[in-house]
Amino acid sequence: MRPAIHHPLACLLLIVTVLATGCAGPRAAHRKTAVHTGYAYAFLAKRAERIQENNLHRARKIFARARKHYTRAYQAGLARLDERHPGFSAALARNPGEAVATATVKDVPLLYWTAAALGSAIGLSKDQPEMIIRLPQVGALAHRVTELQPDYMEGVAYELLMIYEASRPAMMGGSLALAKHYYEVALSHSQGSSAGLYVSYGESICVQEQDREGFVAMMERALAVKAGGVMNRMARKRARWLLKRIDDLFL
Repeated sequence: MRPAIHHPLACLLLIVTVLATGCAGPRAAHRKTAVHTGYAYAFLAKRAERIQENNLHRARKIFARARKHYTRAYQAGLARLDERHPGFSAALARNPGEAVATATVKDVPLLYWTAAALGSAIGLSKDQPEMIIRLPQVGALAHRVTELQPDYMEGVAYELLMIYEASRPAMMGGSLALAKHYYEVALSHSQGSSAGLYVSYGESICVQEQDREGFVAMMERALAVKAGGVMNRMARKRARWLLKRIDDLFL
């Protein structure tokens, strides 16, 4: 059975409803993490990207707001994990691999959304060394999801690992070969129904390799995905936008 939550925006709509009705439950912390991540991604970060060429000052302000929401998101996730596993966040900072080993399958949503939020916050904090050094925590959290529930949200943790490996410099252990492997695993789980996976591959791998032909092919594959849902609509919209600015991405 597919999970009820398929995309950050869907999480946003769900959690706003839950909080408005005062229905706090055992999953509320993971929902809080998801809602802040979804809002920052769908309504702030992507908007800032689209306007930064014409209004850099405004874009920077929006990026700062997005970073605040990502920070709230991963802090909420870590707080909940600390409640379930006392000392989890401190252990994660010391030894990410050992820390995540204490997590169980019921923690999977928290692990994934915390990883996504922390990774996104780091992506908007490249001038802050204290954030960059937390990157291994993202990998550890995502890896634990694949160990506990590899098919969670149709293998979305593998897509996160693909981006994680592609974004890390080789000197920090990053590997494009491994990123491509994670893409294949994610593809096997989604069975071609995720337009976002193709867009992520194009942005994180094709651009880095300056593979213009491969990039276009990935965007076309994204646009060809017929499956509906908020996730795919947003991904197709992004694919069209990226194709329009392809000359800015490739030399």
